Amino acid sequence: MSDYTETIDVQAPAKTVFGFVSDVKNLPLYLPTVHQASRADAGHVAVEGEANGHPYHSEGWFKSDEGGMRLSWGSEGANDYSGELRVTASGDAARVACTLHFNPKPDTAAQMEHHQGGRDAAIREGLRASLTSIKQLCEGTGGKQPSSADRVDPPL
Repeated sequence: MSDYTETIDVQAPAKTVFGFVSDVKNLPLYLPTVHQASRADAGHVAVEGEANGHPYHSEGWFKSDEGGMRLSWGSEGANDYSGELRVTASGDAARVACTLHFNPKPDTAAQMEHHQGGRDAAIREGLRASLTSIKQLCEGTGGKQPSSADRVDPPL
């Protein structure tokens, strides 16, 4: 079991940042490898994308606490995966903190080792890319930051 935490400061109002990250239709704008996202039903989302040259479709739970400016999510598949994102006000700016819990199944871990130098490196890089994308999009200074999982290498 592994937990990964990263934070970033965003020069935009915290409520604006939270409004952006909590809108499911924006997930493909800031999450590496995600190409589409939609509400599956109350409290659940469906995402599609491609990681390390392998397409995926996943459904999971997605909770938004607007008052606490907190998101939480997870899936109940073969990979033990969940996360939490909090936005806090820091003057006129925002601080975004994200924690991921991820314990991939062996074949997923092998792909991460082959393509990205290991599970820890892959997850930390993806987390940093997500937060950098949020910062750039909310500040109007850029767009989605890809991760190495977006690159297609020859399969194992």
